[in-house]
Amino acid sequence: MAVRIKIPTPLRKLTGQESEIEVEGETVGEVLEHLNEKYPTLKTHLYDAE
Repeated sequence: MAVRIKIPTPLRKLTGQESEIEVEGETVGEVLEHLNEKYPTLKTHLYDAE
């Protein structure tokens, strides 16, 4: 299933100025995994150090 994720303005520099990204995944975990694969620099802004 394709999911559209809206990217807040401050994070768009990490996605090539994309305001929306479409990612495949059947669960929230899969969607986040594919998002992190496509834009690895986003990971540090989505997760804490733990």
